[in-house]
Amino acid sequence: MQDHTRDLARGLVRAGHEVEVITSAHPEGRREERVDGARYHFVDAPRNGNDPIWLRESYAEFVRLHAERPFDVIHSESTCAVEHVRRGVHREVPLVAMFHGTLLGAVKAEVKSALRTRRPIPMLRAMRRIEWTARHQHFRHGNWYRFRACEAIVPSQHQLKDTYRSCLLRPSRVHVVANGVDTRRFTPRPQEATRAKLGLGNLPLFVCAGRLDRGKGTHTAVRALALLAERGHPATLAIVGDGPERERLEAVSRELGLLRSVVFTGPQPHDVLARYFAAADACLFPTELNEAAPLVPLQALACGTPVIASSIGSLPEVIDRPGENGLLMRPGDPEALAAAMQRVLVDADLRQRLRLGGLARVRAEYTLEQMVERTLAVYEIARQRLAAGD
Repeated sequence: MQDHTRDLARGLVRAGHEVEVITSAHPEGRREERVDGARYHFVDAPRNGNDPIWLRESYAEFVRLHAERPFDVIHSESTCAVEHVRRGVHREVPLVAMFHGTLLGAVKAEVKSALRTRRPIPMLRAMRRIEWTARHQHFRHGNWYRFRACEAIVPSQHQLKDTYRSCLLRPSRVHVVANGVDTRRFTPRPQEATRAKLGLGNLPLFVCAGRLDRGKGTHTAVRALALLAERGHPATLAIVGDGPERERLEAVSRELGLLRSVVFTGPQPHDVLARYFAAADACLFPTELNEAAPLVPLQALACGTPVIASSIGSLPEVIDRPGENGLLMRPGDPEALAAAMQRVLVDADLRQRLRLGGLARVRAEYTLEQMVERTLAVYEIARQRLAAGD
């Protein structure tokens, strides 16, 4: 969600619009800064969009800025502007909500993941996560119904029905706008030279990127790397990002004898992340979550990097021609992932086909400029509906 906000703000500025972003407390205590032409306002509130302090402070900051210069449109990332809707702001200013996930989608993913294990403890944990999500994120402030009178955006066809069912939205007011990638930042680079600058050696290289949560399936990539080595194809896995699973992933790497083969880079800025993608033989995205529209596969494809991803959520929408613009595998299956990794390494024709096909896929449907243009079209629909009193 943070990446989408940053990309959309940058794209709107490039298109000639003024953008003000109200967000949570800055780690260094700043109150305001300008990033890529957009002005960011930091309020003294946590990152949780359902926290009462966030609701109060973000609304107060909106009121202050709106009094200085009235806004033409309010864009809510997920339900972060629920306080604005509760106070009826959407009846005066067009408000569009971008939904990145839904309760129904989360329930489906948790149940499928638990059933794959066929063990009672993971099933119990899944039920607890579902209960927490429903109580703290979906029903707490009326998030599940308050946006019914607003236009809504979802980033994939896969998410469409679950979104309007979860939030009681009118189907006619829900619009699909695919996430877009800034192809000025994520772009192909010479592979060997880029790999040398990163100091990643000469072995085949795979990259995983994103938050290190259990549901992201990075543990599957580590186990697949071990299987690949057993089959005579030793390789390096660079894990870009951080999160609660890092210690466990390091422990799994030790147990499998992969300490020298798995490189934990920590979080990296987009410019560096793009270099990791360009240096890699493939990007691995073995998520077990029912993700609405993850950005990492798009970013990798924009760099001309083959993507091997789980056949879950919206990923089959992006990789719509497996074998031509990416490879899909069953979630949570190290054997299947290792087999796909081996295919990419040994088949130069396949590797080149995936590079070109993936790059063409992004440029045809998933650029930042396309996302901005389609988002602006939804803003205009919201403006016209409000003007007509609909």
